[in-house]
Amino acid sequence: MPLNIPSTAALVARNIANLETALNQHTPEHKKSFTRVLATMEALNYTGLYKFAAERALQNFAMTADGENLERIGSEFGVTRKAGEAAVAVISLPAASGVIIPAKTGFVGDSNGVQYFSDYAATAVDGAAIITVTAEIIGVAANLQPGDTLTISTQIAGAQTAANVQSIENTGADIEQIEVLRDRVLFRIRATLGGGNATDYKMWAEGVAGVQCAYPYAGKPFHSQQASYPGDRTIYVEATAAVHPDGIAPQALLDEVREAINADPVTGKTRPPLGLIDSTVYVESITRSKFAVQIAGLDVPADSVVEAKTDVKNFLKLYFLSVSPFVESIDVIAEKNNVLTDLTVSKIVQDVLCTYGGTAETANFCLEEGNFLNTCTLKQNEKAKLAGVSYV
Repeated sequence: MPLNIPSTAALVARNIANLETALNQHTPEHKKSFTRVLATMEALNYTGLYKFAAERALQNFAMTADGENLERIGSEFGVTRKAGEAAVAVISLPAASGVIIPAKTGFVGDSNGVQYFSDYAATAVDGAAIITVTAEIIGVAANLQPGDTLTISTQIAGAQTAANVQSIENTGADIEQIEVLRDRVLFRIRATLGGGNATDYKMWAEGVAGVQCAYPYAGKPFHSQQASYPGDRTIYVEATAAVHPDGIAPQALLDEVREAINADPVTGKTRPPLGLIDSTVYVESITRSKFAVQIAGLDVPADSVVEAKTDVKNFLKLYFLSVSPFVESIDVIAEKNNVLTDLTVSKIVQDVLCTYGGTAETANFCLEEGNFLNTCTLKQNEKAKLAGVSYV
């Protein structure tokens, strides 16, 4: 039964009736009469209390709670909000052998303008100093890629000014968005954990900052063509769009996921049960396949062609992004959505064109380089995206 908050007028009338009963007298009609003013003031207070109670009631449920309240609910189920992380990179600065680069030496990323500081002093060997630097700010804005360049903030005798990124030790990440946290909390509430099952691995992996989704499967990676044995497990990781626009997880993030699977980042306690060891865990990134759509016989009013094509592209883009691998025993069968079909593509196109009073003869899809397909079932590590829409 929904909660209906009485209107202020209804509360005023109720208060007047209560006062008349208690005082055994009629309330004057004049708006400035004492009892009428008292009833009005109480009604305003009651309205505030009703709204406060309704708001607090919503904060008791993971579906409607927000902010700290959702974080509190999540903590009851062992799901904590992922804090932001600073990017950490290993850089190489050309310098004469023996030159010391002091700790806290500043560098500026040439591609992003972010400041980085060396974690400890480094001595140049064989013409270069290998330095670990940490971003001054938290978040994905400070992420670098191998091969990027940085410029030293203060010149050091015997050292050059430009450094190159050799590798990434930690991928920067923003604080987890509240709606993403909500999805993880709701999943945890309905999930069955324990014993190192597939759901455990999904929760452990998705608890790492920078991870959008994890797909755990039994056995070795399907593309390895190797025989699988009991204890073999593969976890495919999808990074957040902030880390990579296509969700491709960099090696540094995969390493963080592996560490989180092997041990609780907070307590340091080993996670997998006896018999499940690191050498039988395979952590890999998802892949992103590009699909093209070809529409034939487009018939739309001339003044709506541009808008119609834009809407068709946007809706198809959402469709291809929505399709995901299906993991047995974890995902709900009613939500299974791992198959692309030409019927669905055609329906999306026709529904959009219908709003413009138009139609099309056919709408087909294919891999960016391949033949048209009737259906396409995504592989364990595969996700989709729209490569483009063409018209013939």
